[in-house]
Amino acid sequence: MTNLFRGVATALATTMMEDGSIDFDSYERLVNFQLENGINALIVSGTTGEGSTLTMDEKIELLKLALRARGDQYDCPIILGTGSNNTSATIENTRLAKENGADAALIVTPYYNKTSQRGLIAHYFAIADAVDIPIILYNVPGRTGMTIQPETVVELAKHPNIIALKDATGDMTYLETLRGLLGENSDFSIYSGDDPTFFDFLIHGGDGIISVVTNCLPEAFVREYKLFLDGDIVGARNLQSEINPFIKSLFSDVSPTPVKAVLKEMGIGDEFFRLPLIATTEEVRSNVIKLYNQAKNI
Repeated sequence: MTNLFRGVATALATTMMEDGSIDFDSYERLVNFQLENGINALIVSGTTGEGSTLTMDEKIELLKLALRARGDQYDCPIILGTGSNNTSATIENTRLAKENGADAALIVTPYYNKTSQRGLIAHYFAIADAVDIPIILYNVPGRTGMTIQPETVVELAKHPNIIALKDATGDMTYLETLRGLLGENSDFSIYSGDDPTFFDFLIHGGDGIISVVTNCLPEAFVREYKLFLDGDIVGARNLQSEINPFIKSLFSDVSPTPVKAVLKEMGIGDEFFRLPLIATTEEVRSNVIKLYNQAKNI
């Protein structure tokens, strides 16, 4: 089984122009900003990247841009979001990801039509059997309406291509249950998808995070992870507490709308989206930028 990364990954926002086309120049600046700040992995066209309104051709263009920016200079896996609620489409998307150089695929659970736990096993095994690429399962019930139960994750982890889980529930009981079922010797990775509970996730045996806040503050979470590894638990906890007001503000409106307001403040792109997403309110914008300016000096 492949150990893809440990530490902090960024779920990249996708910068856009006013007409909804992709702002590739700003996207490249965002990728370079991440790499220069020591991020451990990058996710292209995930939820934060508005993958649901991107075409597969656009996703591949963004993937190639990120791969070029990384080059051989950085040890930073580039992971493409390829999931859908159509298994055959997900297989094709994942095949294209592999053919175009992705280091792994992040695959969300089916949504809307959803499925059963047995259906999840059939869905993910069909993809993993069809494409020889490392796969990260993505559990985000707040958006999909279903959870990958811990017992299902354990069954899926038996496939050599299914190497990790991104869990966005922020539920430490779920993490502890899964860790117990996997056993101490398992090399299956579990990443948080919930920024406010990153510290708690590490304390309860998590391996890292796939983060939204690191679009804006990659160095802070990279530093928190290093503090934790160095045994400075109090320092890591205090840093998390200091960042949390800004993190909370990033989710005070539909994500990633507040994130793009901050990126604009940073000089990376603008607050442009594809419908049904629209720019955030002035109240949210003012608050999130104020808290960003405080957090960046922590």
